[in-house]
Amino acid sequence: MEISERLKTVASFVKESRSIADIGTDHGYVPIYLYKEGVINRAIACDVNRDPIKRAESNINLYHLGNVIETRLGDGLTPIKEGETDGAVIAGMGGMLMIEILRKFPDKTDSFRELILQPQSDVPAVRKYIHSIGFKIEDETMLFEDGIYYNVIRAVHGKEKYTSDKDYLFGKINIDKKNNVLKKYIKGIMDKNEKIAEKLEISNTDNSAKRLAEIKDYQKICQEVLECL
Repeated sequence: MEISERLKTVASFVKESRSIADIGTDHGYVPIYLYKEGVINRAIACDVNRDPIKRAESNINLYHLGNVIETRLGDGLTPIKEGETDGAVIAGMGGMLMIEILRKFPDKTDSFRELILQPQSDVPAVRKYIHSIGFKIEDETMLFEDGIYYNVIRAVHGKEKYTSDKDYLFGKINIDKKNNVLKKYIKGIMDKNEKIAEKLEISNTDNSAKRLAEIKDYQKICQEVLECL
């Protein structure tokens, strides 16, 4: 089946799971794709809204996979029992919501062998939270599709803490791999910040001076990362 590059990348990060919980499943594409590729033998597709569940059920039935992919209506990890699946995929939602889902059920979160996360925002906060709950970032990538940048993270049990702000901001693995998409992303941010800084320099207020100092500090970090890429 044909799925977006984003979802294909998310699916490719499933490494240690023969069963997954797909949280916020929407159309059910990820579990269907993973089963058809022979990666998993069972999945639970969950969503907080009934319409996405109906869409997922329609697609699951289209591929005659109702006996291996179950749908459940519920918020976050609520529909999943502790230890019921090997791993969890949480993709296409805001980073703070993702953190809240994991925080709400610590025992369930800890029972997963791996977490495949694709936060739409607040990615540095997600990285920090992963480390705070006894998971390490085993793999990560960044991609660009349809005008949007996406980060995909694979986390497994283990102790890890980054010592540099830049690693939390942009992803240590992305930097170590010299990810070309990250390079493009940072250049875009720096160009945008330059224009903002020019306007702030004209303005003569305490707030603008504070904001300008923050931008200059951020630009230094960006430049440091660029030199590594």
